[in-house]
Amino acid sequence: MGDTTACRTRIAAGTGAGDSPPWVVLFSATPWQGGAHRQHALARQLAADHLVLFVDPPGQLPHWRTTVRPVERNVWHAVPPAAVPLGRHLPPGNELNRRVIVVSLRRWLDLRAATVRLLWLDEDAAAPCAGRVPAAASVYDATDLDWTFTRWWNRWHLRRNLARALAAADLVLASSAALPERMPAVGPAPVVLPNGCDPEHFSPDGPTAPELTGMSRPLIGYCGAIDTRAFDGELLAAVARARPGWTFLLAGPSTRAGRSSLRGLANVVLTGPVPYARVPALLRACDVTVVPYRTGALVDYVHPKKCYEYLALGKPVVATPLPALHALTGVVRLAAGPRAFAQAIEAALDTARLPTQVARRRAVAADNSWAVRGRQLRELLDGLPR
Repeated sequence: MGDTTACRTRIAAGTGAGDSPPWVVLFSATPWQGGAHRQHALARQLAADHLVLFVDPPGQLPHWRTTVRPVERNVWHAVPPAAVPLGRHLPPGNELNRRVIVVSLRRWLDLRAATVRLLWLDEDAAAPCAGRVPAAASVYDATDLDWTFTRWWNRWHLRRNLARALAAADLVLASSAALPERMPAVGPAPVVLPNGCDPEHFSPDGPTAPELTGMSRPLIGYCGAIDTRAFDGELLAAVARARPGWTFLLAGPSTRAGRSSLRGLANVVLTGPVPYARVPALLRACDVTVVPYRTGALVDYVHPKKCYEYLALGKPVVATPLPALHALTGVVRLAAGPRAFAQAIEAALDTARLPTQVARRRAVAADNSWAVRGRQLRELLDGLPR
């Protein structure tokens, strides 16, 4: 198993003589690499008073080596083994892989005499780990409904594991107010802990991407996946055709299906994947930002954190009427259908740079920062066993 002397040094240095903080073992659906998702933000908040072992999901190909390395203050990143291929899609393989992972991680923790306070799951396929890592309490964080992101033949497997994870939890969190009603009535009632943002990273004070300098305006920006699960390409294409004088900047990875409806539109610019560090510079150049997500679909429960990131930059936001965004009505313009969406963008352009409106947007983002979420989370954890 991979390890470093820095791991042992950090435990001793930051915790007081022989009195280490308790550990959180966090089984994530998203790997640590990239570090810009809800899982990463909450891991950093947990690290304020815990030691956090952030465990990647197992890979699709078999390998037996476990590597653990420190990545930030009080946060360790574990790349676990995978005994059999495609385990996340095949129930017997998933059960076997998770047992192997637990044995490996328990050995690592035992070598450090670690006291695990929380077992944290945000991946349904990690449900077999519940009860196998000795912990004072268990938390399930419903970041998404994992079964809505997979093929139909794998959905029953993930839905079954969702119910297992809920039944094993002492605290259930939900990233969106629209999630609880879509979850099985198993285990504790979910507590909504919405997504947040990093207002410092998305500060309006900073450089603008130089490659956008000569781009035709107004510039309408979107950052995120361009696919067919959440992104409504047909809606955006219709608005782009109706407003050929506007430029639509779409920054993020795309699928062939997601790009298909945008093909041939000269005023739609796709940048491809953008590193998290460069996202603010791109968005600073935009006049209006948008969240053109599908509604009435399998994933319309989402609470897009990009909405708060846009607001942190002081940008006006136009979004489709996702259930989780209704609470932001008055700050975010909600519009359904191409005509209404285009009209909402026009109205947003009129107020884009008004100082009072910019300040209001930034204040909403500050009220929904990850630091605020961290305080809310710690209050919830105070009620759990230690």
